[in-house]
Amino acid sequence: MRPIRLEITGLQSFSKKQVVDFDALTTLGLFGIFGETGSGKSTILDAMIFAIFDEIPRTMGSKGKNIRPCLNQDSNTLEVYFKFALGKDIFEITRCYKKKFSRKGEEKFEQSNPILILNGDVIADTVKNVESKINEFFGINVNDFTRSVVLPQGKFSEFLKLKGADKMTMLENIFDLERYGTKMSEKIKIRNNKLKEEITSLENQIKGKGDCSLETINNLKTTLTTKEEEYNNLLSSKKELSQEYNELKELKVLFEKLESYIYELQRLDLDKEDINLCKNILSKHEVAQSFKSIIDEITNLKESILNNQTSLLKSKNTLENLNSALEILKEQEKEKQLELDKLMLELDNLKVDYTELDNLRKGDQYIRSLKFKEKLLEETLKDSDSISSDLKSLYEKLKIDSVSLESENNNLQNLEKIDKDKLISLENEIKKLNTDIKLLEEKLKEKNKLEAEIKKEKALKDSIVIELDSYLKKIENINKQHLESKAFEISKNLIHGESCPVCGSKDHPNPAKEIQSIDTSILDELSKTKEQLERTIVEIDTKLNYHLEKLSELNELDNIDNLKNELQIKENMIGDLKVKEKELLENEKELNNKISTLKSNIKNYSSNIAQKESELNKIKEKLTIYEKEILEERENISLLKLESDSLDFISSRKTLLENMDREYREVSNKKESLDISLRKVRDNIFKDFNTIQTLSLEVISLEEKNNHLKDTYNDKKEWLKIEATKNGFLSIEDILKHILEDSKINILKDKISLYEIDSIRYQSLKDEIIKSIDNRVFNKERWNELEEKLEALTTQEQNLFKEITEHKGDLNRLEQLAQESKELLEKIDKLTLKQDDIIILQKKFEGRKFVKFLARKKLDYIAYEASKRLQKITRGRYILTVDNNCDFNIIDAFNSNFTRECSTLSGGETFIVSLVLALALSSQLQLKGKIQLEFFFLDEGFGTLDATLLDRVIEILEEIRWKDAMKIGIISHVEDLKIRIPRRLEVTPAIPGESGSIIKLI
Repeated sequence: MRPIRLEITGLQSFSKKQVVDFDALTTLGLFGIFGETGSGKSTILDAMIFAIFDEIPRTMGSKGKNIRPCLNQDSNTLEVYFKFALGKDIFEITRCYKKKFSRKGEEKFEQSNPILILNGDVIADTVKNVESKINEFFGINVNDFTRSVVLPQGKFSEFLKLKGADKMTMLENIFDLERYGTKMSEKIKIRNNKLKEEITSLENQIKGKGDCSLETINNLKTTLTTKEEEYNNLLSSKKELSQEYNELKELKVLFEKLESYIYELQRLDLDKEDINLCKNILSKHEVAQSFKSIIDEITNLKESILNNQTSLLKSKNTLENLNSALEILKEQEKEKQLELDKLMLELDNLKVDYTELDNLRKGDQYIRSLKFKEKLLEETLKDSDSISSDLKSLYEKLKIDSVSLESENNNLQNLEKIDKDKLISLENEIKKLNTDIKLLEEKLKEKNKLEAEIKKEKALKDSIVIELDSYLKKIENINKQHLESKAFEISKNLIHGESCPVCGSKDHPNPAKEIQSIDTSILDELSKTKEQLERTIVEIDTKLNYHLEKLSELNELDNIDNLKNELQIKENMIGDLKVKEKELLENEKELNNKISTLKSNIKNYSSNIAQKESELNKIKEKLTIYEKEILEERENISLLKLESDSLDFISSRKTLLENMDREYREVSNKKESLDISLRKVRDNIFKDFNTIQTLSLEVISLEEKNNHLKDTYNDKKEWLKIEATKNGFLSIEDILKHILEDSKINILKDKISLYEIDSIRYQSLKDEIIKSIDNRVFNKERWNELEEKLEALTTQEQNLFKEITEHKGDLNRLEQLAQESKELLEKIDKLTLKQDDIIILQKKFEGRKFVKFLARKKLDYIAYEASKRLQKITRGRYILTVDNNCDFNIIDAFNSNFTRECSTLSGGETFIVSLVLALALSSQLQLKGKIQLEFFFLDEGFGTLDATLLDRVIEILEEIRWKDAMKIGIISHVEDLKIRIPRRLEVTPAIPGESGSIIKLI
């Protein structure tokens, strides 16, 4: 990790925004942050930790979440922006808290969503997402970060004092050793499960092959043997019949062949004349063919003559081109040689005296350094005069403000005092009146509410009464219809002359008429609704009576206006008192502010006077150092023995020699390039000369060969003409016409040969058949009988053979399955051996043994690296070791190698041991196991060291900064340390009521 920029607002003593530019601060590698105790130096570290982890363990409590102590008292917002690099990636993170007040006046803090930016892109904008991403890229928590990277107050010696188990846990976290623990155990478990699955799969394969046991195979072999014996007996019977059958079959075939041979001999007699013609054509071809080789030879000679002439012409042209190119190359050789001689003369003129040039360069450097230091001396003298003037002004201001402070204190004591008891009494009376008025107002609200309820209940009752009257009329109509329906039922049974059961009359002039039947369920439903409405009316009457009684009680309240009038009088009285009190308080506050300002000014003047006096002393020390360095530079210049110590002379002479040296090098490079070019030209000349000689010999050879080929061609052509005439051919074309193609020749030869062979063969076969028949006779009936019997035996044989084949196939299959099962069992045995090894390995990784082993190795190496630096700082006295409990011990080599516990070390010794441990740890630390740390910050302990140890510690830090390219920061108030660190931040403490802490880059 490498910090780039930090912006702090409202954190602890920083009220207004302060910026730390780490790129500028860390240019020299080692830097410091200095200031008075309580000025806010450690807050810079707190801001970095807060930006990354949203915690400040030093001030936010054990859980790191109490933001109240971290907020500046003059600010309502705490905001931190931090830009840093991890490897090649640039991160930016912003965190912000705002102070707000609830309606009850309670103070609370709200956190704005943090923003995390990676290489210009927002990758997280909520608390949880930012925390997750930080953990992903850092891989360590805030505790491990403050023990190994940024070490705030109280955390510096924590790693030294951690007990063995806690120390090992910390190392596991920061070195990402967890991948060798749970993750490795999980991989082993997965591998073990995979082996189990493979073994189960192989066992299932064996089960899937069925029964292939040795007993099953033996039973199948017995069955196969029985079938083979039956098959052999059948073959014996068939063989006896086949013998007779074959004899008859042989005789039958002989008679059939005799007929075919007689037919073929008759056909051959018809082809005899055609065969004789073919023989004549073939004879003429053989004579012509004898001349074919000489004809081909003559043709090849003609082609060779043409090819040879073409090659000869090509070689002559190439030879001419090469001669021309050779002349050009020779001209180039002469030109380059002349140019090379010219460069050699130029080099002799440009030789430089390098001793003089080196002295001129040193002299230029010394003189420039001398002028710079003389300028520094002049500026420092001006600073001394300015500080002396400032001191005089401060003493005068201090005197004036002291007189003013005494005057304002007298004015404060003379202020009039207000009657507090009378004010408190009036406030109590007003509170009582307010309480009574509130009670009356609440009862008034209750009265209005009751009146509204009564009005609502009366309206509801009236509506229900109307609805009830409607239901009563409906019930009455239904009852009337029901009676008419009963009368109709009776009238149906009336007989003239008999008495009516209703009226007793025997005459029935107007019997009841039929009406539509009535559904009794409607009547029941209406009755239920009527009863419900009557109950509702009773409930409403009860509520109405209760509310009317309560309303009559509330009507008696009529004294609220009197109470309000009395309240107004009391409030006017207390208002007058408060106005007077406010005036007095404002006067008192104004005087207190003046007094506070004066005290603060006096304190600042005193502080500034002390600071200026300190600065004046430092400037005097600087003046002494600058004067000494100026003398040394002048001695260095005189030792060079230059012609003149004028900067212009040295610069011009140095420039002249450097230009000559540069020209010498340029000419030398040209000479080397020309040498290479000249060698290439000479190589090409030699190569072309050899090629010309070779081509000349080749041309002579081709001319001789051409003459020889022409003579041979003429001789062979004359001989062929004479011999062709002797054999009856008119010309070469006539000879070629009688030469047949190989395919046609083969056809003619095959045709003649086939005819001759067939004639001889068929005649011979005919004679042999007649001899073989030997006057025998073929019996067709016996032939048919034998054929039927053999056919039946063959069918039986085929069936037996099929069964035997199937049994053999089954036997082979079972034997194959048995062999496969055996191979699968062997694989299971091999996998079981692997599984045993995995189980042993799994036991080795149980209880995080391997992780603890790695952590112990890391701890031993850290102790070894720390011990090397510790020995260097203590001049070989102390050696750091690790005991069996992973605790650190110190061996005192100056005290008979006595071993001490770290708890017995003094404050300075504890600081040195903690420092070398922290440096060793940070040099080994890689964030997330891959990003090397580039930054280390330390905030503690330098005040416990004497000057000698302080020098050694600074040497070690410088060495680390140089060798490991690490940026190292130190926070301290020690003045001796400030002198030793050239690049630093000065933190000016806050001034109450005026400003917060201020950061300045020196």
